[in-house]
Amino acid sequence: MSGSKIKMPSKKTMRVMDKKLKKGQASFLLPPDADAVARTKYELCRQIVIFMHAKDLSQRDLAKKIGVPETRVSEIVHYRIEKFTVDRLLSHLEKLNPKVVLRVA
Repeated sequence: MSGSKIKMPSKKTMRVMDKKLKKGQASFLLPPDADAVARTKYELCRQIVIFMHAKDLSQRDLAKKIGVPETRVSEIVHYRIEKFTVDRLLSHLEKLNPKVVLRVA
């Protein structure tokens, strides 16, 4: 790998990224020692995001489908699990897939 250079983002890109991170727009990462409730909420958010991408829906479209404001959808797609209860996320997922099955391992 001698002679290869790592391309760094431009200063402008770095400023934009820094601004978004300071606003809290980055997605939440689940810590390795997360409890069962946090893991369940994270997985429910993940399933909603998968549905949104599979159906090529915008956050606005998804908000209409589940009957919540766009800000709530933004919190879901950024895995802001502290803003939700398991039953609320499950209710949202059921609106998208009425035959959803929750398995506990």
